[in-house]
Amino acid sequence: MVREKAQTFTLEGITAAILLLIVTYTLFQSSLVMSPMWNEFSDAQLKQLAYDTLRVLDGDKLYNDSLKGMLIRLNSSFKPNDEFVTSLEKLIKPANYRVEVRWVNKTTGRVESRVLIDNRPTPEAVAASRIVVLTNGDFNSTSPFYDDSLPDHAPIAVEVRLIVWTA
Repeated sequence: MVREKAQTFTLEGITAAILLLIVTYTLFQSSLVMSPMWNEFSDAQLKQLAYDTLRVLDGDKLYNDSLKGMLIRLNSSFKPNDEFVTSLEKLIKPANYRVEVRWVNKTTGRVESRVLIDNRPTPEAVAASRIVVLTNGDFNSTSPFYDDSLPDHAPIAVEVRLIVWTA
C-alpha cells in the first residue's frame, strides 16, 4: 500500500513537471520580445522624412512644385516637371529616392502603376505614400489620368509613393 502511494506521487510529480514545461514553452513561444535596434531607428527616421516630404509637397495650391501641380502636368511620358524634382531633392537629400504613381483606370477597371523617377532602391528602403484627389476637369486630354467618358467634376484619386533609402 505504501509502495502504491509512492508510485502515485511519483506519477503526479512527473505529470506536474511536464505540465509546467509545456506552460513555460508556450509562454516563451507566444511572447513577442521588443528590443530597440539601431537599423529600426534609422528606418523610422527615413519613413518620417518620406511622410514629411510628401506632406510638404501636398499643398492646396496647384503650383508647379506641388504634388497636384506635378500630376496635372504629367503626360504619357510620365516625366515630372523640373520644378517638382528640384523641390523634392531639396527636401529629401541626402537620401536617395524613387517616385511612383498608382491610380484606377476607369476604362479597364484595373490599377495602373508607373515609375516617375526610377532610381534603384536598396533592400533597406522604406516607403510612404499620399493620396492626391483631383477632378477629371483638372487634367488636359494628353494626361494619362484624364477620362473623356467622365464628367469634369468626377474625382480622380492618385497615390504618390515615395521610396527612400540611404546610400
